[in-house]
Amino acid sequence: DAARFAGIDAAMAETGSVTASFQRFGIGDYLRQSTVLSARHADAADLADLNLQPGAIVLVTVAVNVMPDGQPIQFAETRFPAERVELKLSAL
Repeated sequence: DAARFAGIDAAMAETGSVTASFQRFGIGDYLRQSTVLSARHADAADLADLNLQPGAIVLVTVAVNVMPDGQPIQFAETRFPAERVELKLSAL
């Protein structure tokens, strides 16, 4: 909800933290509903943004965070150069 989170970009710039930014909007707790991880060849934007060479592979995560009642509050897509990262996934 853009109206509910007006100014979250400034909060993120100041705090550097999603959790701290959400707290400024009265959200004390939230959950990760889902994360989808995939790999693909870098497109032109990836090459420029991530300083990659043609043919590079990027890991892409698409995540949804929700309130404890299930109301979605954040959709995020991140891209990582596959050659520069290692991801460890584990269940709590």
